[in-house]
Amino acid sequence: MIKPINQITVLKTCVIISLLLLLFNQGCNSLCGKEVEGDLNIAPSTPVIHVVFTGEENGYLEPCGCSEKQLGGFSKRHTLINHLREEDGHLILLSLGDLTGNVGRQGEIKMETALEALGLMGYDVHNIGEKDLDIGTDLLGYFSQISNVGFISSNIKFTTPVLEIKPYVIKEVKTKETILKVGILGVLSPELVGNYYHDMEVMDPVLSLKPLLKDLHDKTDILILLSHAEMEESIKIAEACPDLNLIISGHMVDRPDLYLEKVNDTYIIPVGEKGKYVGKITLSSQQKQVGEGEHFDNLSPGIEITPLDGKFEDSSDITMLLKIYQQRLRDEELLLQVIKSDPSSSLTFIGNDDCAVCHNKIYKHWEETGHASAYETLEKVEHEYDPECVECHVVGLNYFTGFETIESTPGLKGVGCESCHGPGSDHKETQSKDYGRVHVGVERCGTCHNDEHSPNFEFEDYWQKIKHPREGK
Repeated sequence: MIKPINQITVLKTCVIISLLLLLFNQGCNSLCGKEVEGDLNIAPSTPVIHVVFTGEENGYLEPCGCSEKQLGGFSKRHTLINHLREEDGHLILLSLGDLTGNVGRQGEIKMETALEALGLMGYDVHNIGEKDLDIGTDLLGYFSQISNVGFISSNIKFTTPVLEIKPYVIKEVKTKETILKVGILGVLSPELVGNYYHDMEVMDPVLSLKPLLKDLHDKTDILILLSHAEMEESIKIAEACPDLNLIISGHMVDRPDLYLEKVNDTYIIPVGEKGKYVGKITLSSQQKQVGEGEHFDNLSPGIEITPLDGKFEDSSDITMLLKIYQQRLRDEELLLQVIKSDPSSSLTFIGNDDCAVCHNKIYKHWEETGHASAYETLEKVEHEYDPECVECHVVGLNYFTGFETIESTPGLKGVGCESCHGPGSDHKETQSKDYGRVHVGVERCGTCHNDEHSPNFEFEDYWQKIKHPREGK
């Protein structure tokens, strides 16, 4: 429930959260919403703040975008947040967790870059997710000390003293009329964490929240929980902790606009994944006189979900930050640090030029396909030193004798013959007739043409563009 803002005043304060679902109109150049419940009718003098939330980036600093335009990206997000700040400066910016994705040096650089981006945008809080933990407590502690963004976790108990992590944060928003105190907590589901961590313990969320909520009861006006958990678990938390006004959740929810739950007076709102959307809640404080006491109405809930699509320009500040990120990948030569395995049967990759000697007709056809220029698409967006991108644009990056760098293995750039048919060393020596007989289908092509990299992929249509003619006798 909502507590009094000032127990001395005889004015009555009512905090209203208005729920709006954004119409996904790609042709609209401004934020346009659809009213779902109630009529806000906020007077011009009414103090208004906004809670903006994101999370579950999973390492997506920006969408792939090498061939098709996609949703998301820190650059577009910064533009939207700047727009919101121009409308009203009273913003609370919250990050649900999982800034990074894969374990390794690239993931570490990504998280450092992401935190710097959040700092530039003015984020207040980052809740720790399970993938954030994977970078290790030492590095996480370092980030927590140097970042401008506050780290919180209400249910992780760390044994190391280097982490600057708080169980909750109280954010004060001052307006001309009043001061709103917003309590922000964060939990991580134990179900998402393995038992291989020796320097921390992930406690039961409800047992951890109970004493904190009791402590915050008389200190805050609004209580928000960042719940890094699946929606079902967040619903159980809402049932056990009715003091919470709002829970931002939605682990494994791709379309946050399709999900909204209410448990008694607590609303549970998902955040989506991979930074494709930005959620915004509008908080309005309206003062009323009701007798000699104070009265606070229940929340009237609301949210705007904004897809980060082409109508948002890229922020120049974040664009520069991402260029620095790509330069760091190049400077540290991460392409040479890719973990590799041996191809099957001790075969080796030979490159497209060797295939062309005997299969010139097929080679000429391949040269006209998008696969042949796949590496050049990376060069155009300056991602040719990014291992996560290069993997799908060359031959055999994850295998010994496969692509290493454009300087050392130029013959393996592009999606070549051996990307589908496998290493050709034995066939080159023996002209074996059983080589190259592979089943090509959605599963095989979907390794690279997945929903994130190639959202418009239709196997039958794409196959017609790249299938080569039969070899003449």
